Amino acid sequence: MNRIDALKDKSKKHLVIYTMAGDPDISTTEDIVRSLAASGVSLIEIGVPFSDPVADGPTIQRAGERAIANGTTMGKTMDMVNRIRKSVETPLVFMLYYNLILSYGIKKFVDDALKAGVDGAIIPDLPFDEEAEFYNYCKKRGFYVICLVSPTNTPGRMKKIVEKSDGFVYYILQKGVTGARKSISGDLKALRAIKKEAGKPVFAGFGISTPGQAFEVAAHADGVIIGSAFVSLVEKFGRKSSRLKVEIGKFVKNFLKRL
Repeated sequence: MNRIDALKDKSKKHLVIYTMAGDPDISTTEDIVRSLAASGVSLIEIGVPFSDPVADGPTIQRAGERAIANGTTMGKTMDMVNRIRKSVETPLVFMLYYNLILSYGIKKFVDDALKAGVDGAIIPDLPFDEEAEFYNYCKKRGFYVICLVSPTNTPGRMKKIVEKSDGFVYYILQKGVTGARKSISGDLKALRAIKKEAGKPVFAGFGISTPGQAFEVAAHADGVIIGSAFVSLVEKFGRKSSRLKVEIGKFVKNFLKRL
């Protein structure tokens, strides 16, 4: 059983948090993931830094640049997850670009990720209907590939993406790149329709930056995904270890009490 299957629990709304591996350094990222897990987050996305992150806004781009400057690699990120898994059972997924997987080796990536304790991957630049070898190998090994549904997809394409997505569906609220927004302007009608038909959890992300926005979106989804707002917190307090742990606890608590 994949750990992500636990998110099928409909008795609560789920909070998913994204953090960049190696920002500000690998050791701090380990502490961040452990703190998030202890705070009650349902799933943690771990970004793997890449030099050309086409789906990332300025906040996450800066985090990736800091991580690359610190020498963060796929291998070091795998090793980090392996250490984390000794004390954390919360589902963990990589969010990364497909070029990183190709460079690492398709089968080696899946095998090493599973061995380290990674439950799946979100790959923004990988269409659901391409790279059959990769998808088939993931299916064979029980490694979940979470697909993203965009408000610009046609209803027919949305249906196919939802059917193929493993574990849950990632609904993109906003057109464009990641980043905090002052208001939520996504197509909540489409989100409600997908949730009704999906048969699996649907989590919404891209642009949610406040507990109030999370509350608004969670009324139509099974959970929310927070990325840039949390990465901004790490950017501000990442070098202050004792303060960072306190701020993470407050951040998560403020979101959970609105879900």
